[in-house]
Amino acid sequence: MRILVNATPMTGLLTGIARYLRNMYMVMSNNSDVELSYLAGKTLFNSMPPLADSAKWEKATGAVMKLPDPVVFGLRAAHWLRYEQILRGFCKKKSFDLYHETAFVPAKLPDVPTVYSIYDLSLRRWGHTHPRERVWFFEFFLKRRMPFVAHILTISEFIRQEIIEEFKVPPSMVSTVPLAADPLFGPRPVEQVKSVRRRYNLPDSYLLFVGTLEPRKNIDVLIAALQAGTVDIPLVLAGWQGWGDKGWMEKISKAGLAGRVHIIGHVPDEDLVAIYNGATALVYPSLYEGFGLPILEAMACGCPVICSNAASMPEVAGNAALLIDPADSEELAANIEIVAHDNNKRAEMIGQGRKQAAKFSWERTAGETLDVFKKVVEKQ
Repeated sequence: MRILVNATPMTGLLTGIARYLRNMYMVMSNNSDVELSYLAGKTLFNSMPPLADSAKWEKATGAVMKLPDPVVFGLRAAHWLRYEQILRGFCKKKSFDLYHETAFVPAKLPDVPTVYSIYDLSLRRWGHTHPRERVWFFEFFLKRRMPFVAHILTISEFIRQEIIEEFKVPPSMVSTVPLAADPLFGPRPVEQVKSVRRRYNLPDSYLLFVGTLEPRKNIDVLIAALQAGTVDIPLVLAGWQGWGDKGWMEKISKAGLAGRVHIIGHVPDEDLVAIYNGATALVYPSLYEGFGLPILEAMACGCPVICSNAASMPEVAGNAALLIDPADSEELAANIEIVAHDNNKRAEMIGQGRKQAAKFSWERTAGETLDVFKKVVEKQ
């Protein structure tokens, strides 16, 4: 089977979507019955394209996001129309059995069946937490391109049900294939953890949040929980600055928490593994997720997890995490105290977490995704 992949999301920062696609296609590339091609910009790659330089990517993305929303929408739309033109050109030159659309919206591609990945519906159901131009782009192109989609692929059963309800499509048109923690995430020697901790000037004990620092991640409630709790434990925020109002930064200052909150930005994977290993707990009070990879990453590293009881997160965490109402900072504070003080509970969560993370694998993700692709091609 000849598969063409939109590799654009694979060439930015190594965050959730990029990590998913790179891990899955790394496994799928070992299948001798599959021929993979990756389209990134104007270039067609026969092997996985490289990641961007993280510092340059963040700088360029930050500069674009400072432009007025109508300007960014115009630039994004023009870029997408140009991409579609390039895509159709390559499809005429080379015969592909299937196109995997991994970007925000599907492309206008009449002659090759398209499987469109929808990771979540935050652009529609939580649009106020995204830049306006991104929501405009999504809505403008989605209704014009959905007729070209043969099948929809998503990453949790929660999102699958939302897609069926939102787009009024037959349930048979939407498949769920869960993700997994990158094999890199796992236990690390104590000395390595200490070394990374020293390099980032982190305290001996800390709570950890991992993810883009954007409104949907609910950092406000996390800061409020620090204020409400009796545990004097620092918080480490790992992830790029993202977008949206950063009012929680002012709250940190006003509450006198500046010395307890460490913002370390996007960190390389090898360092992130050690930071997970050294954390007292991952605190993940997100309002909405399509999956929630940090939950499994933390569990694989032996880090207890406190996360929201909303959207896909209970599905991913199973019985291995402490689930909280993402609107309740006092409940979050109480659960932080449990993990910080109850050694037996902490040990139990570590064991359950490792078992939960082991239920997911990229071999399973790649195999089930390929099964979906085969069924779509067979129907043509």
